[in-house]
Amino acid sequence: MGDILAMLRPDAGTTPVPGKDRRRKREREKVQRELASLPEKEIARLIQSLEEEMHEAAVELKFEYAARLRDEIADLRRELRDAR
Repeated sequence: MGDILAMLRPDAGTTPVPGKDRRRKREREKVQRELASLPEKEIARLIQSLEEEMHEAAVELKFEYAARLRDEIADLRRELRDAR
């Protein structure tokens, strides 16, 4: 429930953390570099395993986790499409 409230009111009850956005950007760039080095077959296999994990999470009623996996899968598909 905290995630939903954070989306609705991003500034409510949070303390700014210096450099937080820069760290996220560096982490995202690192992941993108690592993905770029993977063969397309490996990315497709990763997508398949994440989809299976997403479906299991939904069955276990872990909807927020399943949604995060769904978003990650979408990002990976975008990376795969852009790599072609």
